[in-house]
Amino acid sequence: MIDEEKNGAPVPQTPPAADPATGLSPRRRSALVTYLLILFAVSFVLVTVMMLTETKRLKLMNQELQSKSQEASASLTGMIGALQEENAALSASNEALTERVAALESAAAADAAAAKAQKEALAQLASEKQTLADEKTALEQRVQALEQQVADGLKVSELLHQAMAADELGNYDRLEELLEQIEPLKALLSPTEQDILEGLTID
Repeated sequence: MIDEEKNGAPVPQTPPAADPATGLSPRRRSALVTYLLILFAVSFVLVTVMMLTETKRLKLMNQELQSKSQEASASLTGMIGALQEENAALSASNEALTERVAALESAAAADAAAAKAQKEALAQLASEKQTLADEKTALEQRVQALEQQVADGLKVSELLHQAMAADELGNYDRLEELLEQIEPLKALLSPTEQDILEGLTID
């Protein structure tokens, strides 16, 4: 061997020994690391694309919910305005009838001969007045109910938006708290909002 090295003969290269800890040669270990890095990069790109797609979808759904919420609020506000106008008209009619009752009572005191007829007219007017008072009370209750429904509808829509944001951020403790607040009001949600709520439910 010494003579061959002196004569310039090539000395065979001994391949690198495998790493006893892993059982892989450096070349195979390098290839494995490269493969794992490529696999991680592809997974990262896929997850990023999925997150961007889901974010865009949630943004579009949020815009649709806001639009529907505004339309519902405008419609309910119009209904409340109409009921308030009707209530004002009934109040005016009630005041007019009250004045008529007072006039008939004065006439009854002045004309004893027409007391019976006036008494019947007064009874009729009192009945009409009571009917109008009952209608006014019913309308006031309807106005209060609609106002409460509007407030509850806006509240549950806002809670749903917060729940969507909590779900998107992965804040499941906050999401669970919001779902508990939404539960008694979920009947006020539209079919689309209820579908979204079902998608947010924590198993």
